[in-house]
Amino acid sequence: MPSVSTKSSGKIRWISDSEMKAIVDKRARAVLNISGNTFMQNRKRGMYAKLDADDCPGIVELALLAPSDEGAHPRGRKKR
Repeated sequence: MPSVSTKSSGKIRWISDSEMKAIVDKRARAVLNISGNTFMQNRKRGMYAKLDADDCPGIVELALLAPSDEGAHPRGRKKR
């Protein structure tokens, strides 16, 4: 098997909020056939609280991708 060599700069590339929303939207459409915004609204209402991963493959990954709190500030830890 041929090997592929890539050079990494070692830098972290942070994604923007709009890029993250697009990722969540794409995954929500693939898993539940709904938009990312609809998924977030339904999640806030608790509609997926008892949904089993066996009943809906991909829901765990979608839940991990989606932000847990719209009001959270994603900039990291505050200085103590």
